[in-house]
Amino acid sequence: MSAPVSAARRTTRRADRRSDRRRAPLRLAGGTLTVWLLVTVASTVWWPVHRDGSMVVAGVTAVVAGSVVALAGTLARLPAVAVGVLTVAVFALTGVPAAVPDEAAGVLPTGPGLVDLFAGVALDWKRLVTISLPVGSYESLLVPYFVTTLVATVTAVSVATRASRPETASIPALVLFAAGVLVGPSELDVPVATAVVLGGVALVWALTVRHTRRAVAVATTVGARVPAWRSVVRPALVGTGTIVAAAVVATGLGLVAPPTAGRTVARTDVVKPFDPRDEVSPLSGFRSYEEASVADAAQLRVTGLPRGGFVRIATLDTYDGVVYRVGGDDGSSASGTFERVPTTVDVRGVRGDDVRVDVDVDGYRGVWLPTVGALESVTFRGRDADRDRAAFFYDRTTATGAVVGGVRAGTRYDLTAVLPDQPDDEQLASARPGTASVPDPTGVPDAVRERVDATTGDAATDGAKLVAVVESLKRTGYVSHGVGDDRASRSGHGADRIQELLTAPLMIGDQEQYAVAAALMARQIGFPSRVVMGFTAGGDSGGTTGSGTGAGGTTTLRGSDVTARVEVDTAQWGWVMLNPNPVVREIPDEQDQTPQPVTRPETVVPPPPVEQQDQDQQAPPQSDRDTPPVQPLWLQILLAALPWVLGTLGLAVLVLLPFAVVVLLKRARRRRRRRAPTPRARVTGAWDEYRDALVDRGHEVGRAATRREAVVGAPGEGGTGLAALADRSVFGPDDVDPGTADRMWAATGAAIASLRAGRTRRERWRAAVSLRSLRNGDLRASRSRPRTSGPARDTTTGVAVVDRDDQGRRGGRDYDGPQAGERRGRPSEDRGEP
Repeated sequence: MSAPVSAARRTTRRADRRSDRRRAPLRLAGGTLTVWLLVTVASTVWWPVHRDGSMVVAGVTAVVAGSVVALAGTLARLPAVAVGVLTVAVFALTGVPAAVPDEAAGVLPTGPGLVDLFAGVALDWKRLVTISLPVGSYESLLVPYFVTTLVATVTAVSVATRASRPETASIPALVLFAAGVLVGPSELDVPVATAVVLGGVALVWALTVRHTRRAVAVATTVGARVPAWRSVVRPALVGTGTIVAAAVVATGLGLVAPPTAGRTVARTDVVKPFDPRDEVSPLSGFRSYEEASVADAAQLRVTGLPRGGFVRIATLDTYDGVVYRVGGDDGSSASGTFERVPTTVDVRGVRGDDVRVDVDVDGYRGVWLPTVGALESVTFRGRDADRDRAAFFYDRTTATGAVVGGVRAGTRYDLTAVLPDQPDDEQLASARPGTASVPDPTGVPDAVRERVDATTGDAATDGAKLVAVVESLKRTGYVSHGVGDDRASRSGHGADRIQELLTAPLMIGDQEQYAVAAALMARQIGFPSRVVMGFTAGGDSGGTTGSGTGAGGTTTLRGSDVTARVEVDTAQWGWVMLNPNPVVREIPDEQDQTPQPVTRPETVVPPPPVEQQDQDQQAPPQSDRDTPPVQPLWLQILLAALPWVLGTLGLAVLVLLPFAVVVLLKRARRRRRRRAPTPRARVTGAWDEYRDALVDRGHEVGRAATRREAVVGAPGEGGTGLAALADRSVFGPDDVDPGTADRMWAATGAAIASLRAGRTRRERWRAAVSLRSLRNGDLRASRSRPRTSGPARDTTTGVAVVDRDDQGRRGGRDYDGPQAGERRGRPSEDRGEP
């Protein structure tokens, strides 16, 4: 009887292999195309990060290269180690032209390009979340998308074409999508439908694969074809319809009630590379520009500045009763968010005139970079252009730029910007307050409210009130910087100084005080406001005019051209710049003046400490603060070696990640088997663990082999005893007690340990990361389920093909080993019947 049974088993194996060969092309094509669809949908979330055709090139390159690597590994049955090494090689070969195109020599990589490529695997993630979006193909910032897409494609195609659970191939695409969301903008820039489509495709794929696998298992069990329509297509279509209905509902809810707040992503929580609160307010050093040694000294030479143009140093929106500064009380305001600018700033929403301005820095010093209008792009020139470019940060909310380390003599750069349209006084009278968010001022003196009430009694609209208070300051104020022969005028713009300005018989101050007073009064009316410090030819008080002023010519801005203005947000024109400064005129004697209509209030805001008022203690722009300290040699060496170390570590992680996943999957499988709910299941799990160990070490175990046949010729010790114990426990007449299960697992551990004896470290490592047992998992799972349709018969001999394990299970309590099972499977003449 054994010969016909063996022949039937060989026939069954050949039929299985023919069936696998027939299904192989369909699985390769279907799995690869599905992965392409998933990766394409997941890549859309990266578009707001780059918004450039170079991203499409990098994505297509990564998908094609990753698919070639994965399919080569599938067809050649390469181990995971070989696939990983091949992935790294393809990454090095195609990464520079695709992800660092500026460093490529045509379609070939270069040495500097390879350095940027591998360093970018570890370093560019942080750079990506500290730079303003979109980044295009700036420097090597395409590397995170390229490497993530490449690894996701290799992993997904390999799983879809080789693993026992192809539906898990959607996981890498989901990881690619999550990474794009993590490094993307804080605003919801990708439609909700994108996430819904990605999840829907993944679910439909999993549903189809599951029904297909079930149909194959049923066909193998019954030995006949299973109708594809009834077993696969129809249930898959029903499930797909359910998924589509749920997707439509989810998309509709997302479109009807979109999220109102920004998302919390990496860039919202990352440590800011430049914090403006660490810098001294430039308005505190305003009077230093009026000193005799600085007033006539050239600060900037600007080419292309329109007549009457304004060069912005910084925009300040936070007032605490002592100083106007940038960034809010806790650094959370929009004006405190400075980011690197990769290529250009999006100024599509700004209406105005385009200008191009060239700036050469002469005597100006400070961390703030002088700009014009709404900046669109900046290009540094000169010897230190690369350093300045890497140190440049910009806040588009306030149109303020900064260079970490400071601007110094010789800094040169070109600006392209938009000069916003501004309303005239008649139009401004009809303005309504805008909705811009600025920090609420604190420590505001009472004189601000009283001055607004006294000067806006006849105004009917908020815009008219704003015009009235600005005209009041210009009409009744006098300019004095308190230097040289000027009338005494205290510096600073704290609450006590503004109180003094607005209540003194003679309103004497300079642009520092008038701009702050105007900003606080505009807030009192209801307009969001902020103070802007900068340069304009001749200043805003009618002083000397800078040389060479004129559109298209070169304008030399001197220290005396420094000024401060106020910006208010309107509903019609956005941010509007106003000049509240009086013109320079002779200051009359105080005894000839009548008191101002505003009386000093009974309660005066106490002045700040003397050290905050003293101008000499405020750090002027020329202070040593702008000269970066010399770093020690060991720190310079560490910083130089850090990119190489991080790049090497990133490459090591990239190579070892697939192996770590395999080891973790095996650990999880062992844990699941050992914690099975019943002792009998734990015994079976122990045997499966030993059998997997044999398979991973290259021992051939037949598909229809019994436990005792599986250990024939097996390396190590204890296999025969494990097979016998497992057979007695599973097919014996009594229930299995927990102690037997524990003994089975102890014996399994000893048997597996004996398999490692005499093996080299390399052989033990290959066994630990082998995928053989994982690929064979579905086969054992399908064989472990009881068959309900009877044994399959060989179509040529008519002999029942009996699986000995299943025969033993059908034998119930009368099972007495393989021989008994074979006796029950013999024809009637073997039992002595006629």
